[in-house]
Amino acid sequence: MKVYSLLVVKDEVDVIALSLKDACRWSDKVIVIDNGSSDGSWETINQLSSQEPKIIPFMRYEGPFHIGLRSKAFRAFRKEMRYGDWWCVRLDADELYTGDVRSFLSNVPWYFRTVKKRSDDYVITHEDFDEGIITGDFEKDRLRIRYALPERREERRFMRHSPLLVWLSHWRYPHPWGLVAKERIEVAHYQYRSVEQMQRRFQNRQKAKSEGCGSFSHETGLEWRDYLRHRSDCRLVK
Repeated sequence: MKVYSLLVVKDEVDVIALSLKDACRWSDKVIVIDNGSSDGSWETINQLSSQEPKIIPFMRYEGPFHIGLRSKAFRAFRKEMRYGDWWCVRLDADELYTGDVRSFLSNVPWYFRTVKKRSDDYVITHEDFDEGIITGDFEKDRLRIRYALPERREERRFMRHSPLLVWLSHWRYPHPWGLVAKERIEVAHYQYRSVEQMQRRFQNRQKAKSEGCGSFSHETGLEWRDYLRHRSDCRLVK
């Protein structure tokens, strides 16, 4: 059973090394598209790929972000996949899988075609800043970021390969999805990690929205500080 992961990156230099190391635990290939990073992410990816052959710096795309970018990698590598192999059709640099992904996928009954993730979506709180626990070094701060949004988000992440799968450039995922497995795969999602990272995230997403990308319509804040939450509105993850 092979697992090929499709990753799109933009300005994730603070977490990309950790993310790729985690994905290489369970992926046979991590196929990376860089969407015009300016913070050294692409250079880091290429450096790591020289040490780890599972990491494939597939392409650097400077145009506006669109949700179907991963379809380019899917179409390029699908000839290497066999019936029953798995795609991580959406690997995000800020998501770290907490269990044995390969074991989980190998135990999914054959008639299920899609697996959803269930994530703890971590946030940085106003109190975290008041207490000075956020240093900007994510590998150190990770254990200090302990509060998450109240609800746990579920989204498609894995699809079993089939010759029938089609992925057009304006689609979020390949089709047909098929039956979705009842069990969810657990993910720790660190979408907010430091002041600098939140500032860059806000700027990048506002730019993408101005260029017509509809993927970030849920981002309604007026500045990066609107990402902050109060602990009383969050869930403490132990």
